[in-house]
Amino acid sequence: MKMTIKSFLKIMSVFTIAVLSQTASAQTTDTQRYTVTVPSTLSITGPADQTLTHDTTNNNQVFAPGSNTANHWAVQSNSGAGATVNLRTNTPFTHTSNSVYKRDAKLDLAVSSSDNNGTSAIWTVSTASDQTNFAGSDNVAAVQATSSQPGKATLALSVTFITNTYSTLLQGDYQIDVVGTIAAN
Repeated sequence: MKMTIKSFLKIMSVFTIAVLSQTASAQTTDTQRYTVTVPSTLSITGPADQTLTHDTTNNNQVFAPGSNTANHWAVQSNSGAGATVNLRTNTPFTHTSNSVYKRDAKLDLAVSSSDNNGTSAIWTVSTASDQTNFAGSDNVAAVQATSSQPGKATLALSVTFITNTYSTLLQGDYQIDVVGTIAAN
């Protein structure tokens, strides 16, 4: 195939027009999207185990959390509908070596700190107090806090050993376990 200069110039003209056309129609703006994925958060952390020595009176013995937040339950949820926290015991205080000896337990709950939505606290107490009645076959005491939106809180739980009559207590240790659960609403 023989190419003439005229043919060559025609091809080069078409090529030059094509290159200039692309340059003239180059993109002048664009976008880039940035996305942050927030994973689900639903947590509850109880304080360290506590002990006390009975004061040898007929007074009830109270495990009070006080102002030290290390003695409070820490809860957090980022569910859009909030969460519900239950703190519960399924037994009264029971002697560790002779389970015949029992004393009732009382739970009292308060919100000690909470995120707020600008006007009010996100977490509130829905059941503030409950106690066992082992003589009446009620071994459960349960309290509850709720939120209706994402947020965190510290919950102050007081646990009371109901003494009744000190002289009828068997020497030794009486124990109870409080179990905390959190669930998204």
